[in-house]
Amino acid sequence: MQKHYLYGILLFVMMAWGLNIVAIKILVNNFPPFTITGLRILAAGLVIFVFLYVKKDLKKMNLHEFGYVALSALTGIFGHQALLSIGLVNTSATNGASILALIPLVTNILAILFLKAKMTILKMCGVCFGIIGIYFILVLGGGSFTKLSSGDLYVFLSVIAQGLSFIFIRKASYTLNPKTITCYSLLMGAGFLVMLSIALESQSFNQIGIAPAYVWVIFIASAIISTGIGNLCYNFAISQLGAGETAIFLNLSPFFSLIGSVLFLNEPFKMIQLVGFILIVVGVLLGTELFVRKPRIDKQVGVSISK
Repeated sequence: MQKHYLYGILLFVMMAWGLNIVAIKILVNNFPPFTITGLRILAAGLVIFVFLYVKKDLKKMNLHEFGYVALSALTGIFGHQALLSIGLVNTSATNGASILALIPLVTNILAILFLKAKMTILKMCGVCFGIIGIYFILVLGGGSFTKLSSGDLYVFLSVIAQGLSFIFIRKASYTLNPKTITCYSLLMGAGFLVMLSIALESQSFNQIGIAPAYVWVIFIASAIISTGIGNLCYNFAISQLGAGETAIFLNLSPFFSLIGSVLFLNEPFKMIQLVGFILIVVGVLLGTELFVRKPRIDKQVGVSISK
């Protein structure tokens, strides 16, 4: 598959995930955080399961594959989503987005440690430009990144959990298709989250039915589009490009979070933030080496994971 097509898919995912930070902020302000997160992930997993089952596109997993998928569910779904939800209760959407922007850097470090990935100079420059752009948007632009709270710590831990999950997804994708990985990891992760919500929030279940109608619309969009379709597309991109190259696109997500915060949370927008976005775009171009002609490399060797 052509890289330009995959990059278009990743751009859609970054838009969905960026706006999803705003959606999660709204949801956790109206529902118990673990309960609504578990329900959101479960809804996404069930929709994908039905779709793939009807298409007969679900594959059986061997024990080795099951282990990697279970680990991706434990880190990327249960760990990341639970930590992110509780973190956004105690920090702003803008602050949360700024911390989540560290995911590409964390993923690259983990890919080097566990996948024997190569970090080229251009890709390193791409990461640096992305981080500088995020600094312009979220710090110089009026964010509160320097005022860390317990919520910020939880979001940072969710970054580590997400980075680990991308490594496990890449490992599983060598022998298992990304659709199956996405479906089963969502269902497993939802199961973990539901058990956690029963243990910690069983007294708050009565809050579920009292939210306004628009909040339920946000819930459905977050579950189906951002969580379900977004994870499906991103895991597919990981299987084609590798954990490192796909992670560079995560630098775009905070920009869409910023736009969502301006539109839906009434947060201000400054010109210096536009400069930051331009730097992020430069970072993505450098990180993906979009303008560099290079020979085709067999993905199965794993050398293409070079972020």
